[in-house]
Amino acid sequence: MAKVTGPLMSMSASGKIADSIVFFGWKGINVVRQWIIPANKMSADQGNQRTFMAGTGKAVGKIQVGKAFAQQLIDLGLVIAPNTKQSFLVAYILNNYLTDATAYATQRGLFTAHTASLAFGTGADNLTIVDFNLPYDTVGTYDKGLGLYLIAKAAIANLFSGAPYNANITTWTAGDVNSMINDFTSL
Repeated sequence: MAKVTGPLMSMSASGKIADSIVFFGWKGINVVRQWIIPANKMSADQGNQRTFMAGTGKAVGKIQVGKAFAQQLIDLGLVIAPNTKQSFLVAYILNNYLTDATAYATQRGLFTAHTASLAFGTGADNLTIVDFNLPYDTVGTYDKGLGLYLIAKAAIANLFSGAPYNANITTWTAGDVNSMINDFTSL
């Protein structure tokens, strides 16, 4: 992607030219790139990626700004403007745990076998997180509790301090899950 400072002899440009190139602003920078129309907007691979992103995003979206969990992200220097806790955590989870359908199946298996999987599900219910799926994905329904499970794994991997984050995810109990959920909404 090319960065431009004065596209078309102007100081900004936006939109497309002849279904060939598109100009737009991105993070305060004027950019230009080739205009691409996906061959199949509803392919299985795109459905899978959208399922991963939406399922994770629904869970991450319940973390309230200014509360204990969000503050740890800031204190650890993980969320740096213009990024948000949402963009950091969703990207982290997608890049480390949900890289493809096989990785998703592995994480889903670890989640469903976890002794606190019901607590993750109950926590998701309390936060009004819902299951997610698309008719054209091949990975099946993204369980509402899986998002919380992956957030817990991300917190541990990013060295959050204090309980329950100083314990291996395999040892977490319902109390640990409730503690994390409490950190989403309180100081």
